[in-house]
Amino acid sequence: MASSDAAYICPMHPAVRQATPGTCPTCGMALVPERARFRLLRHMVGSPLHLFVMIAAMLVLMALAMLLMR
Repeated sequence: MASSDAAYICPMHPAVRQATPGTCPTCGMALVPERARFRLLRHMVGSPLHLFVMIAAMLVLMALAMLLMR
């Protein structure tokens, strides 16, 4: 684990930080740039249409899953 000014973190273990790309020593996942951690979420919230489409798709998938569980 490197200092707090590191640029790469593990998505599952944010305490794992280092200055260069690599893998997490705890879980083996690839380290991602710290700024990229919530990039998709920021994109979805920044565009109300994308957020609406994502919520609608999630509701449809949940309804289908519930119907299949009957």
